[in-house]
Amino acid sequence: MIKLQYPTAFSAIGQWATENRIAITEAKFRFAQYGVLRAIASSRELSQTIVFKGGNALDFVWQPNRSTVDLDFSSLVADLSAETIKRLLVLGLRRSGDELGIGFRVQSVKQQPPGENRTFVTFAIKVGYGLPDAHRNRARIEQGEDVSSVVLIELSLNEVVCESVKIEIDAANPLQVSTLEDIVSEKLRALLQQPIRNRYRRQDLLDIAVSLRQSPELDRHKVAQFLQRKAAGRNVSVSRQAFRNEEVRAKAQKDYNELADTTRTLFVPFAEAYTDLLALVDDLKIPEMLSGELI
Repeated sequence: MIKLQYPTAFSAIGQWATENRIAITEAKFRFAQYGVLRAIASSRELSQTIVFKGGNALDFVWQPNRSTVDLDFSSLVADLSAETIKRLLVLGLRRSGDELGIGFRVQSVKQQPPGENRTFVTFAIKVGYGLPDAHRNRARIEQGEDVSSVVLIELSLNEVVCESVKIEIDAANPLQVSTLEDIVSEKLRALLQQPIRNRYRRQDLLDIAVSLRQSPELDRHKVAQFLQRKAAGRNVSVSRQAFRNEEVRAKAQKDYNELADTTRTLFVPFAEAYTDLLALVDDLKIPEMLSGELI
């Protein structure tokens, strides 16, 4: 049975923080994040349209270890607009806020990159909140003003979602959550994209290593299939040799050790994590190397 990792009532925050060895301030923030997740599940349209993914999906649902700042989602439809997202969120947040005693305000919904006819769009969303004991924030929200306490949401369009499950979180509808295999395959693709996008994905390597250690039953067949589908959606070449590219390794290693301070249960040193990664890759049914790759 899945044990969801967040306090579900303001009165339970103190006990939950103690049981999970989490500071009260972080427990309060996770309660606000839960309120946003519940708002999404309270909306029939949003609950059927978007899928919870990424580091917080791991931490909230699959493997409690390391929380991240954003709540990440992928949309199953390509024509969501900023106006539609805001309208549906406002309605869902009103229901969730009334049920949990949280004041919410959608402060901004920004498209990145801006402009029309963009293929891979992400909406960066800021939801201001005021918990029952945050009287000033609640007053500002009631007056239609922005507050500094925010839950950040990233909602991506046109990303390939291979598999999700429906999780009950005490809302009108279940929340759609990417499976562990879907999340791991997306993180594998992100590692390969590092040189292409000039990004550093240290957190993805750690999350993969932790997943392998905490979930040995991970379905390698699904991971291989999902990785190739997700990579094809982004025109990324996949092979075992590609994961041995020194640039991929170097970018994943940058500031990796700093992640040790963000974990609550397990931190895997870089050398071990990369060894685990290559062992996983060698176990996947993917090409050994592609034309033009160097051994």
